[in-house]
Amino acid sequence: MDLKGLQKYQEDFDNKHGFPVSVSTVPEKYLQISKDLVGLFGEIGEFANIVKKVNLSLDRSTALAAPLESIETSLKEELVDSLIYLIRIATILQLDLEEEYLRKITLNEEKYRGYK
Repeated sequence: MDLKGLQKYQEDFDNKHGFPVSVSTVPEKYLQISKDLVGLFGEIGEFANIVKKVNLSLDRSTALAAPLESIETSLKEELVDSLIYLIRIATILQLDLEEEYLRKITLNEEKYRGYK
Protein backbone atom coordinates (compact mmCIF):
# COMPACT_ATOMS: atom_id res chain seq x y z
CA MET A 1 0.00 0.00 0.00
CA ASP A 2 1.33 3.42 -0.89
CA LEU A 3 1.01 6.53 1.28
CA LYS A 4 -2.12 7.72 -0.51
CA GLY A 5 -3.72 4.34 0.10
CA LEU A 6 -2.69 4.42 3.73
CA GLN A 7 -4.18 7.88 4.16
CA LYS A 8 -7.46 6.74 2.55
CA TYR A 9 -7.49 3.57 4.68
CA GLN A 10 -7.12 5.66 7.86
CA GLU A 11 -9.85 8.06 6.74
CA ASP A 12 -12.23 5.15 6.10
CA PHE A 13 -11.34 3.64 9.50
CA ASP A 14 -11.98 6.96 11.25
CA ASN A 15 -15.33 7.45 9.51
CA LYS A 16 -16.40 3.89 10.31
CA HIS A 17 -15.59 4.35 14.02
CA GLY A 18 -16.96 7.87 14.46
CA PHE A 19 -13.65 9.72 14.69
CA PRO A 20 -14.09 13.06 12.94
CA VAL A 21 -11.79 13.91 10.05
CA SER A 22 -14.32 15.78 7.93
CA VAL A 23 -15.15 19.22 9.26
CA SER A 24 -17.40 21.90 7.83
CA THR A 25 -16.15 25.09 9.46
CA VAL A 26 -12.78 26.64 10.19
CA PRO A 27 -13.34 26.59 13.98
CA GLU A 28 -14.24 22.87 13.81
CA LYS A 29 -11.13 22.21 11.73
CA TYR A 30 -8.78 23.84 14.21
CA LEU A 31 -10.54 22.36 17.22
CA GLN A 32 -10.11 18.87 15.77
CA ILE A 33 -6.49 19.58 14.80
CA SER A 34 -5.89 20.72 18.39
CA LYS A 35 -7.39 17.49 19.76
CA ASP A 36 -5.33 15.35 17.40
CA LEU A 37 -2.21 17.37 18.18
CA VAL A 38 -2.65 16.63 21.88
CA GLY A 39 -3.03 12.94 20.98
CA LEU A 40 0.11 13.11 18.82
CA PHE A 41 2.12 14.73 21.62
CA GLY A 42 0.87 12.07 24.02
CA GLU A 43 2.09 9.29 21.73
CA ILE A 44 5.44 11.00 21.15
CA GLY A 45 5.71 11.42 24.92
CA GLU A 46 5.09 7.70 25.44
CA PHE A 47 7.79 6.91 22.86
CA ALA A 48 10.21 9.32 24.53
CA ASN A 49 9.49 7.90 27.99
CA ILE A 50 10.43 4.41 26.82
CA VAL A 51 13.69 5.72 25.33
CA LYS A 52 14.39 7.66 28.55
CA LYS A 53 14.00 4.52 30.65
CA VAL A 54 16.30 2.53 28.35
CA ASN A 55 18.91 5.29 28.51
CA LEU A 56 18.71 5.42 32.30
CA SER A 57 19.31 1.67 32.47
CA LEU A 58 22.24 1.94 30.08
CA ASP A 59 23.75 4.92 31.94
CA ARG A 60 23.50 3.14 35.28
CA SER A 61 24.52 -0.25 33.88
CA THR A 62 21.34 -1.78 35.28
CA ALA A 63 19.13 -4.41 33.74
CA LEU A 64 16.39 -3.24 31.42
CA ALA A 65 12.90 -3.38 32.88
CA ALA A 66 11.79 -5.63 30.01
CA PRO A 67 13.49 -7.67 27.29
CA LEU A 68 14.86 -5.56 24.44
CA GLU A 69 12.44 -7.19 21.97
CA SER A 70 9.49 -6.12 24.12
CA ILE A 71 10.87 -2.59 24.41
CA GLU A 72 11.32 -2.30 20.67
CA THR A 73 7.82 -3.66 20.08
CA SER A 74 6.48 -0.90 22.36
CA LEU A 75 8.55 1.74 20.54
CA LYS A 76 7.20 0.58 17.18
CA GLU A 77 3.63 0.69 18.48
CA GLU A 78 4.01 4.23 19.83
CA LEU A 79 5.62 5.37 16.58
CA VAL A 80 2.72 3.97 14.54
CA ASP A 81 0.23 5.59 16.94
CA SER A 82 2.04 8.88 16.22
CA LEU A 83 1.80 8.28 12.48
CA ILE A 84 -1.95 7.73 12.79
CA TYR A 85 -2.35 11.17 14.33
CA LEU A 86 -0.18 12.74 11.62
CA ILE A 87 -2.29 11.08 8.95
CA ARG A 88 -5.47 12.29 10.65
CA ILE A 89 -4.18 15.87 10.78
CA ALA A 90 -3.14 15.70 7.13
CA THR A 91 -6.62 14.47 6.21
CA ILE A 92 -8.28 17.29 8.13
CA LEU A 93 -6.04 19.75 6.26
CA GLN A 94 -6.88 17.97 2.98
CA LEU A 95 -3.16 17.44 2.49
CA ASP A 96 -1.91 14.78 0.11
CA LEU A 97 0.91 13.41 2.27
CA GLU A 98 2.59 11.52 -0.56
CA GLU A 99 2.64 14.51 -2.91
CA GLU A 100 3.79 16.93 -0.21
CA TYR A 101 6.45 14.53 1.05
CA LEU A 102 7.93 14.20 -2.44
CA ARG A 103 7.82 17.98 -2.91
CA LYS A 104 9.55 18.56 0.43
CA ILE A 105 12.22 15.89 -0.11
CA THR A 106 13.07 17.54 -3.44
CA LEU A 107 13.52 20.86 -1.63
CA ASN A 108 15.66 19.14 1.02
CA GLU A 109 17.84 17.57 -1.70
CA GLU A 110 18.70 21.07 -2.85
CA LYS A 111 19.06 22.44 0.68
CA TYR A 112 21.47 19.69 1.78
CA ARG A 113 23.27 19.23 -1.51
CA GLY A 114 26.72 20.00 0.00
CA TYR A 115 26.31 17.67 2.98
CA LYS A 116 27.53 14.10 3.11
